[in-house]
Amino acid sequence: MPDRECAPTRRLRGDTGRTDLIDLRDLPKHDLRFEVLGTLDEASSALGVARATAARPDTRELILAVQRDLCWMMAELAVARPSGPEAESHIAAPQLHRLEQAYQQLTLAHPLSPSFTVPGDCLAGALLHLARSIVRRAERHVTRLAFTAALPNPHILPYLNRLSTLLFALARAEEAAAGLEAQTLAHPAAGGL
Repeated sequence: MPDRECAPTRRLRGDTGRTDLIDLRDLPKHDLRFEVLGTLDEASSALGVARATAARPDTRELILAVQRDLCWMMAELAVARPSGPEAESHIAAPQLHRLEQAYQQLTLAHPLSPSFTVPGDCLAGALLHLARSIVRRAERHVTRLAFTAALPNPHILPYLNRLSTLLFALARAEEAAAGLEAQTLAHPAAGGL
């Protein structure tokens, strides 16, 4: 006799592999737009873990602002038929400027290594590198989407590009806050493996 407590009580529409955008219904979950939205959501979640472990209050504050930006970005991308250039957008020139300014300040205070480095010198830094790599994946998906459908906002791709660069610098700042003077190089000095 089947266990009644484990049996599903109802079938949800999502169980069939279909879901909705804000303005379109009944799309397959493998649609590229959902790949974009899911990857942005993953990036925000990874940033949340990095924010929870960051030593620097400035890092936590900046990450929270970025997570909020990503929520706005997901809302914009969840509309299949943008209402035109007059549509209001949260991701705009001031957000790009904020990312650029933060990057410049961070790299002045904590210069980046001229060599390739590997993540893992401190937990917060490693988590920021993980978030950076997810943002790069989101950027690749958004680029694919831009070639198949018009993006609702021309600032989305530049934002993601600048964000991944900023996350690299934030990781270096967190490593410095953890007392690490130098990053671990990807290619050790001659004679190493």
